[in-house]
Amino acid sequence: MKTRNIISLFAAISSIMATVSVVSCSKDVPVGDPVEITGGYVLPQSGASDEDNARIMEIYEKWSSYVLYDVDSVDVYWKQISGNASSGGMVYIFKEGDPKYVGDMLDYLDEIWWHYFPDEFLQKGGIPFRVYLVEEYYSYRDWGGGQTSAPQYMDYQINDNSIMLSGMSQVASYDADTKRAKKVALLSDLFTNWISKSIIGTPSEFYNVSDYNTEPEMTTDDGYSYYYTDEQLKALRNRGFIPKYNSYGYSVYDEIYMAYSGGTSSWTYNDPRSNDFNYYISQIFHATEEQVADFLQYETVKTKWNIILDYYKDNYGIDLRAMATE
Repeated sequence: MKTRNIISLFAAISSIMATVSVVSCSKDVPVGDPVEITGGYVLPQSGASDEDNARIMEIYEKWSSYVLYDVDSVDVYWKQISGNASSGGMVYIFKEGDPKYVGDMLDYLDEIWWHYFPDEFLQKGGIPFRVYLVEEYYSYRDWGGGQTSAPQYMDYQINDNSIMLSGMSQVASYDADTKRAKKVALLSDLFTNWISKSIIGTPSEFYNVSDYNTEPEMTTDDGYSYYYTDEQLKALRNRGFIPKYNSYGYSVYDEIYMAYSGGTSSWTYNDPRSNDFNYYISQIFHATEEQVADFLQYETVKTKWNIILDYYKDNYGIDLRAMATE
C-alpha cells in the first residue's frame, strides 16, 4: 500500500495579524472506460472484483455519488505545501487500501449508514459527492525541523463535497459494540453537516415549547461552586431541558444552564435555543433506552423529543432513534 499526504495547513503569524492559508489542488483525470462521469471521473475503477465494481456503479446510478478506492491515482491529486509555524501546520495522511476489501467496506457502510435512509434523501445529499475508501487516515502537526506531534488516527473526515473513510481491512472484524459506537459517531457528525448545508431542516415548533428568557435556578454554598438541588433539577426538566450527552456519565456542566462565580452564567454568552436542540440530538443519538425513559417521564421533554423524531420521520423518512438502538 502507498501513503500519500492529502492536505497540509500552515499558519504564518506576525505581530500585526495572523494569516492562515489552506491550499489544496485536485485534478480530475479520466482513468479508464466505460462510464465517463462529469467532472473527469470514470467508473468503475480497477482492482476490485467485478461484483464490487457493479455495486459501486449501482450506488452512482441510484445516488449520484462516486465511491473511489484507487485514491492515490490521477483521479484525485492533492498538492502539499511545505513550511512551518509556531503553532504547527496540520498535515493529513492517507494510506491506500487493498481493493480486495472494497466489498467489506461497502457492506459496512450499508449496515451503519445507507440502509437507514430512503434513496431520495441519499440522492439529494445524504451521501457526499465523493466517497473515498482507504486503509488509514491520520493527521499530525508539523513544527518544522523534524518536530511533529503524534499521529491522530481518524475513522472518517467529512469535507465540503466528500468524505474520507478508513479501515478497509478492519471493518469486517468489528464486534457489535465497536460497530455501534462508530456508527453513532459518523451519523451524528453527518447529521450536523446536513443541517449546516441545509440538506435537512430543523423543526421550528421545537423552540416554541420552553421558556428561553427566564434563567433557571442553581444553588451555591460558597459563591463559587454551583449545583442543582433535586427540586431545581426537576424544575429544569419540567421546563423541557435535558443535558448534553456525556460518554463519561452525568455532569452538571452539561446542563443547558450553568451559573458561575461573579454572577455570570452560560445563559448569558451561549445561545440556549441552539444548545437545547443540539443537546436533544446528542441524547437521541446516544442515550440508552433506560436513559430515554428517565427523560420522557417529564411531559415537556417528551413533547420536544417527539417533535424532533416526528419531524425527521415525516419530512425525510429518517428514524433517528433506530440509528442509535439497532
